[in-house]
Amino acid sequence: MALEVRNVATEDEFDAWCDAMDIGFYAPHQRGDGRRRRGRFQGFERVWGGFDGRNVVATFASVPLELTVPGGAQLTMDAITGVTVSPTHRRRGLASRMMAADLGRAKERGDALAGLIAAEYPIYGRFGFGAATEAAQWTFDVRGARFRHDLPGTVELVDPLVARAEAPALWDRIRREQLGAVSREGWRWDLDTGQNTRDGSAPRDVLHVLCRDEDGRVAGYAAYKLFGDRWTNQRPDVEAAVSTLIAKDVFHEARLWQFLAEHDWVTRIVGPEFDRVDCLWRDLLVDRRMVVPSNAWDFVWLRVLDPAAALSARTYTYADRIVLGVEDKDGYAQGTFALETAADGTAVCEPVSETADVTLGADRLASIYLGGFTAGRLAALGLVEEHTPGAVARLSALFAATGLAPHNPMIF
Repeated sequence: MALEVRNVATEDEFDAWCDAMDIGFYAPHQRGDGRRRRGRFQGFERVWGGFDGRNVVATFASVPLELTVPGGAQLTMDAITGVTVSPTHRRRGLASRMMAADLGRAKERGDALAGLIAAEYPIYGRFGFGAATEAAQWTFDVRGARFRHDLPGTVELVDPLVARAEAPALWDRIRREQLGAVSREGWRWDLDTGQNTRDGSAPRDVLHVLCRDEDGRVAGYAAYKLFGDRWTNQRPDVEAAVSTLIAKDVFHEARLWQFLAEHDWVTRIVGPEFDRVDCLWRDLLVDRRMVVPSNAWDFVWLRVLDPAAALSARTYTYADRIVLGVEDKDGYAQGTFALETAADGTAVCEPVSETADVTLGADRLASIYLGGFTAGRLAALGLVEEHTPGAVARLSALFAATGLAPHNPMIF
């Protein structure tokens, strides 16, 4: 029987789809979770499956999220998630067919971008995605740690229900000003605060804290666990593991780290898995070497579906006009586009029939779109082609719209 790729059609199929995804992500113990996950999707038109007869052997889904681009515009993104293929059906084109179906529909909707978090690096470049942000995990040796000056805010432990009420509103304020940040579904917040568990109870080992500014407004939020009762040479050696830490500015962010460091018996804090690669708050320490990266990697990958719309939506550093040739084997972004920027940073981009100043692949355009990577860096690697002398340097300067690296601290 031929393998079929189509949308899930019934609730029973969705339940089977969830079970197949759990197997694909090596979490078979989570099977039976279809009912809990159903609230994430408004219907099944964005839930794709690979079917072998009645059996679901591949999974793929997308949700609409907003991405903050340079200049602060919120651009709708086709956010892809839940991509798996059963080990019994690998290398049979199912992932490619599901990707084509979803991106084709996103293009029809008018989405300028698609995005995902890549579990494995080599997979998604062949679909036109490029790594656009990076993330790091930081470990803080708190023994003797001191900050340069007093930090603002008060910190309070809160019930998970209070965290569920306050943290999403804080994140929505933050992400609108944070380049590369993505909107977050209520479904995710329910999951993180224990409101969407199988038995309806919040995990008892996760603690939630809010940081308030001098006006009493929520300025930061963190969720963490303590791995207690660990002693080394009869001395306490407890680790605090932080799953989420967000704040409206670096000073309230540092205040949350300070709060964690002040726990008796805690000797180190392992920060969130998806923290900034350019860690700012550690420069507020007397000795910044007490905070070191324990892991770093690419995080959000983007796929440009409409170069004219995507490039017109963001801002730039100065007035210029540059013509880009975009190569895309799948056709979504293929073409030549003139990007004309104004002194105030705004821009207009439209298709033209001119000779390109620079030629680059759709995946490379995605990598430089937020400013996290530069055209100059890619050119040094032979990954973009310059036709007009100096065009790559101009392109790099144009896209450098912020002094901070793009960052999204939330998984989707």
